[in-house]
Amino acid sequence: SSGINAEYGDSKLNWEPHVEYLRKKLRSMTGAICRIRHSMPGELYLKLYNSLFESHLSYGISVWGVVIKEKSSDRLFITQKHCVRILFGDLDAYLDKQSTCARARPYGMQKLGHCYYKKEHTKPIFNKLRIMTIQNMFKYYCVTEFSKIIKYRLPYTLYECISMSNRATSNTVILTRKSNTFLHEAAKLWNSVHKRILTPEKGLETSLNLIKLRIRALILQIQSADIADTWTPSNFQF
Repeated sequence: SSGINAEYGDSKLNWEPHVEYLRKKLRSMTGAICRIRHSMPGELYLKLYNSLFESHLSYGISVWGVVIKEKSSDRLFITQKHCVRILFGDLDAYLDKQSTCARARPYGMQKLGHCYYKKEHTKPIFNKLRIMTIQNMFKYYCVTEFSKIIKYRLPYTLYECISMSNRATSNTVILTRKSNTFLHEAAKLWNSVHKRILTPEKGLETSLNLIKLRIRALILQIQSADIADTWTPSNFQF
């Protein structure tokens, strides 16, 4: 129990070595995916992504994910976008840019402009395939795991650290002193969404599967908002 409290409630834990290890692991998985993708039909690419990439990305994310930046420049998000481009991007358009050398291009077009180096936008791909960004994966797992803790009171050592509102009909959590931990971040997220994911007449008796479906739908709706081909801060915030 002391180990659980340390991992979920200690704001002094340094996740930098884990993030760097994970980034290298994900880049290695991206390389493996790139090598084997041509041996598989396209309809299996999403399963390939889930099994070889997202499984590593999501492991323990509710604990170490407190260090993820809600920006498109987050290094793990950059790695995730790279994998998505390789698997689901426009391969023909990419190969077309590499198909000719400078001497074979028409006169006046030998010098490559910014369009050549511009990468394919990933936001339409994420939204079309309903893939959650790493920032939103953190929110999804935080809310679902936090709902399990207050619903089933397990693990009890974590449940004891949570203070619920005294009002009989309220499912709001009383926030403790601000800290960069799972318990604080999950409680803050829970307070912002629980009215939208719980059935009013059932409250915490709402089934866990229904909670998962609703929080995922809410996250994907927020993720696809604003500019169609540009990530904005509001795509990562409730």
